[in-house]
Order: sequence, then structure tokens, then C-alpha cells
Amino acid sequence: MPLEILVIDDNRDATELLEELLSMEGHAVRTAATAARALELAREKPAQIFLVDQNLPDMAGSDLVPLLRASVAGHGDGRCFAIAITGMASGNARTAGGQMGAFDYILGKPLDFDAFDALLARCIAALQAPPAP
Repeated sequence: MPLEILVIDDNRDATELLEELLSMEGHAVRTAATAARALELAREKPAQIFLVDQNLPDMAGSDLVPLLRASVAGHGDGRCFAIAITGMASGNARTAGGQMGAFDYILGKPLDFDAFDALLARCIAALQAPPAP
């Protein structure tokens, strides 16, 4: 199932790499280097997956995520996943908590592509499943 994915990171190289990889898998990928631009894009067309750097130049990623989720709320079934990709974490994908609790999952930099692919597959499966009543 192709997804609408919004990659939000001010590191141009990282953003371009993710955009290329995800596009090759058939996903519709848009990118933003700032929280302000991400919100514009999300309002134009909501995404199902948000890949967000925690340290954006104009806002913390964890503060941006609730605003991104609000952009999805009135569209389709309103389900989405917010994944932090941050240098502040280590190891494979893990469930978010603490101040990073706005995210569903956290991936550390440098990105472990096996963990990333597995997490993306898990998100796709969850989005394909019927919504909970």
C-alpha cells in the first residue's frame, strides 16, 4: 500500500536520501526543512506517516507532532504515525515516552535501515487494518 509520507528534517542530505528510498518503494513523499513548511504541506494534503527530526530550526519535533496530527484528524479515518528520527536516541526503533511521547516511535541517527524498513512495514500493516471501533 503506497503511503503519503512527510519527511521533516533540516538536514538536506538525510531528507533527500529518505525521499529517494521511500519514492523507490512507491510512496508519495514530500519534504520540509522547517516546522512551518511542514504544517503548510500537511494542511494542503494530510500524510499518513510523519518522519520528524526532533531538532528543527523553528520548533521541537515533539511540539510539532500534535499540530501535524490535527491536520489529519478530519481526513479519512484520521490514523497516522509520527516517527522521530533523532541523534538524541540510540539503538533500534522503540516506542516513544517521556518528553518524546508525542511520537509513536523513535529511531536514532545514524538510521538503521533494517529497523526503519521493519517499522515502516509495521505502520503500513496497522494502517491497512480496519480501524478500531
